[in-house]
Amino acid sequence: MTHSPRRVVVTGLGLVSSLALDREGTWSAMLAGRDGLGPLTRLHLPLEPAQIAGQVPLDPLRHQTLCERMALLALEEALGGFQPGGDPARIGVFQGAGTSVLPVAEAYLEDRLAGRRGRAAEPAHQGPCTVTDALARRLGAEGPRSTIMNACSSSLLALGQAWERLAAGELDLAVAGSAESLCRTTYGGFSSLKAVDSRKCRPFSHDRAGLNLGEGAVQLLLEPLDRALARGARIFAEVLGYGASMDAHHPTAPHPEGEGAARAMAMALRAGRRLPAEVDLVSAHGTATPANDGAECLAIRRALGPAADAVSVTSTKSQFGHTLGAAGALGAAAAILALRDQVVSPTLRLEEPDPLCDLDCTPLVAKERQVRVALVNAFAFGGNNVSLALQRWEGR
Repeated sequence: MTHSPRRVVVTGLGLVSSLALDREGTWSAMLAGRDGLGPLTRLHLPLEPAQIAGQVPLDPLRHQTLCERMALLALEEALGGFQPGGDPARIGVFQGAGTSVLPVAEAYLEDRLAGRRGRAAEPAHQGPCTVTDALARRLGAEGPRSTIMNACSSSLLALGQAWERLAAGELDLAVAGSAESLCRTTYGGFSSLKAVDSRKCRPFSHDRAGLNLGEGAVQLLLEPLDRALARGARIFAEVLGYGASMDAHHPTAPHPEGEGAARAMAMALRAGRRLPAEVDLVSAHGTATPANDGAECLAIRRALGPAADAVSVTSTKSQFGHTLGAAGALGAAAAILALRDQVVSPTLRLEEPDPLCDLDCTPLVAKERQVRVALVNAFAFGGNNVSLALQRWEGR
């Protein structure tokens, strides 16, 4: 990183969700208090006690996985007709991956177990980088490609790394985000951990009992501010910086006092040269699991101190479920739109908050308020914490 990093802005945002297949449709539904959770139909798992998920109304195509299809759809919306030019070696693609192409392998295994030959070429030619490569081909990008598999913090770490390369002057354009689809392996895994709720999840509630799983895609177009202004690009928000930390505490449980998560938030603020009192919104990890939400609220208080009482907190998982590798990018999208429109999306079904969750968690209905600086949190298994700092764009 240079001593005077370039300012980096978001000039495109594409969003595919279980609420709508575009950004504005999804955002309108979020502000109206709707969720995309419903009966599980993507997978046939009759023995699982939880039968609720957030499912995107799309299917894979003949030569395109569902993750690829969602990612490319989100990319086209982010581009908005813009065709990147210039040096292709200075265009990078940074993606977070979770289940990646597991559904393809699962379909092949299902065929073989049923006595069918299956299509071995499909899983053989698919890998964790499949979505990243598909986006790079669409852009003609010849710069760095990064596919990060860091569980539920993957896509937020991808956004942070994209910001880092742009701020250092190494790139002129980056696409960062993730696409995630449901699969049997992760569904069964979370169920075996007893982390999945058979009802719609209730982040920050005293009776929260676990998460719902979901799917979706987010792609952000990031550029140095000077280049964005030169081409007259629409600017959604400014990326200030990010922080990453490790709990070194437990394979699945967060640090009970949120120590590592607080460090990640403090690092993001230092990177962005912002004070705790300047933060107006935290787009929380907010999984609705018993261990996570209380620890995250403690972490917010640890990071922001007395300023935490004036902050609005929201959990997008109350509307989409937990989209795993894409969760951080989805939380970032919600924060960016909140910065743009000066309104915070609600945490649904938050009727009786847990006393440990004693912050303003935006219960039930959207809240209009001034939002200038936002933090986005994504905390993964293994205690892998990432926080991203964003700022409202006001034309200067």
